[in-house]
Amino acid sequence: MALRLTAYEQEMLDGKHGEAKQLAMKIMVKIGEPLGAEEMVEVVSVQAMAHFGSLHIAGRDYLGKLACMGGKCCVPTTQDPASIPFDTWEEMGYDREYAENQMKLCDSIMKLGEYHAWSCTPYVQGSVPRLGQNVAWAESSAVSYANSVLGARTNRTPAGLAICAALTGRIPKFGLYFPENRKAQVKVNVDAGPLSDLDYNTIGIIIGKRVGNYIPAIYGIPQSATNDNLKYLGACAASSGSVALWHAVGVTPEALYGDPFEGRDPLSEFTITREMLTETEKSLCTKNPGEIDLYVTGCPHSSTQEVTKLAHLMEGRRVKPGKDMWIFTTAETNNMLKRSGVIQKMEAAGVRMMVQTCLVISPLVGNGKYKTLITDSGKNASYLPSEHGIELVYASMEDCVAAVTEAV
Repeated sequence: MALRLTAYEQEMLDGKHGEAKQLAMKIMVKIGEPLGAEEMVEVVSVQAMAHFGSLHIAGRDYLGKLACMGGKCCVPTTQDPASIPFDTWEEMGYDREYAENQMKLCDSIMKLGEYHAWSCTPYVQGSVPRLGQNVAWAESSAVSYANSVLGARTNRTPAGLAICAALTGRIPKFGLYFPENRKAQVKVNVDAGPLSDLDYNTIGIIIGKRVGNYIPAIYGIPQSATNDNLKYLGACAASSGSVALWHAVGVTPEALYGDPFEGRDPLSEFTITREMLTETEKSLCTKNPGEIDLYVTGCPHSSTQEVTKLAHLMEGRRVKPGKDMWIFTTAETNNMLKRSGVIQKMEAAGVRMMVQTCLVISPLVGNGKYKTLITDSGKNASYLPSEHGIELVYASMEDCVAAVTEAV
């Protein structure tokens, strides 16, 4: 069935609003029809991708072509972290050609009119859609947060389609844009006693592996769960599976008061116990970890609260000689904590702030220095061993800090 287009959408398809919008509409019509979409939906924001580690030469040239066509974003648009730290890539030893390719992507998104965010957490940088609003977000953890914690509506938008939505303000209407497709399908009970920050990561890992791309309703998440806890739960469910939407009963907006199943029986049900959490934590450590060289945290990007907690743990301590500690975060968080004097103390203790970048989609520089990493991020634990061919230990923030620091 052909897509029904509004008069304005047809004008874009006919080229009356420029080459870039025309190409974007052609792509979306071509993709929307086999997906069964009957119409487009307007979106209020886009979260796209512009990191060279995933887009490579083809993606670089695609965004460059749209920019040369005069394309401009017509809704607020941000992008995922970059594949290099912009201020320190040369000092850290990133390959110059690789860095230059990332810079070309940066030039293109500036010409297209994207906001210079470079983060997987746009919802802490002012891009906060309301309950029920339609957006087109790309990065899996951001999609999870938008759908689940904010109650906005988005599919896991492919990178090439996200920029088309940014240029047109439209996306084919399918999947999670329909309220009836957002109902819970699998019941998950959490019966593990008090939950630590690490537990929320591990719960997400278990859910992702067990439910795949089904929509879980989670019973047993307390109201005291922080936004960071929910951020990590969703990020890990999205990385170990393909979960784009989940409901925490009594916590998240679409499961705050009503039945997320709307009277239907769940397709399946399981319970997460303390024993399961412990076993999963062990399984996320690789088989042959050696002496720990590096602690990496901030996947998704660390919030002000997380960096402040780390600063408290670092009081009276410093990074050991021969070890390193990298905190991945947003420019906004880094700048705010600089004004508060927190970053200066962390850097004086040997911590490196990795701003607007991400290790998952970047080379692991260091001339072979790093053999074993430690992390408190379940998403890092899911990806880094295979991405970088390293050993990994998965542990709490407290244990991570203890592994690479010493008292002064």
